[in-house]
Amino acid sequence: MSIFISYIVFVSIFMGLALSLYFGLQAIKLI
Repeated sequence: MSIFISYIVFVSIFMGLALSLYFGLQAIKLI
C-alpha cells in the first residue's frame, strides 16, 4: 500500500515538473 502511495506522489511530482518546464519553454518562446 505504501508503494502505491509513493508511486502516486512520484507521478504527481513528475507531472508538476513536466508542466512547469513546458510552460517555462512556452514563456521563453513568447519572449
